[in-house]
Amino acid sequence: SSGINAEWPLRPGGMLQLATGDCGASTTCWDDDLRLAKLESLVSHLQREVAELTAAKVQTEAELKITQDMAKSALGDCSSAWNLKRTQIVFPNLEKLALHQTTPTYVETMPTPLPNNTRAVIVQVFCNFWNSDGHAYLNVDIQQEGNEEGGVASVENTHFRVYANTFYYEVMVPWDGTLPDRLKFVVTSSYQTGGTDNWYRLRVVGYITA
Repeated sequence: SSGINAEWPLRPGGMLQLATGDCGASTTCWDDDLRLAKLESLVSHLQREVAELTAAKVQTEAELKITQDMAKSALGDCSSAWNLKRTQIVFPNLEKLALHQTTPTYVETMPTPLPNNTRAVIVQVFCNFWNSDGHAYLNVDIQQEGNEEGGVASVENTHFRVYANTFYYEVMVPWDGTLPDRLKFVVTSSYQTGGTDNWYRLRVVGYITA
């Protein structure tokens, strides 16, 4: 037997090149060949694992970068300051609404343009009820004219057999500074009884900028 070559060249890819020759009946020679074959298999397995780990690392780093970019973007959005500004904008048509079983639509223009960075306007809904044993119902959809994406603020009021009461609350209406400064009030339902001192009032009492 010629035994094992003193130098073990590498095959393409880094695997060991066995050059054993003819071991014949030599047990030691065959044992050495078997050990080298196992070593070659182990090296190949380790190379595959290293390649897989490298690919996984690249993917993890890419995912981490995306996550970090999203976090930075979210923090940037949070750093934008939201400010509430109080005002008092009166619309004569909406000062004393005493509607009974009618559903008109009112489109009101802001007397002065709002800042371009306005994100919402605040609408006051006030009900004055002064006569006894009457009803004051008013449902209205409020929206910036043309702002379909921002949506509608819907208010519902059902005051049954009230006496000498006032009711007040505020709603936020989405606002887009690139659209006209007009508010649309669509009355969807109304019912008013009990006397002339019973009415609703709708005003803009503030806006939010960002």
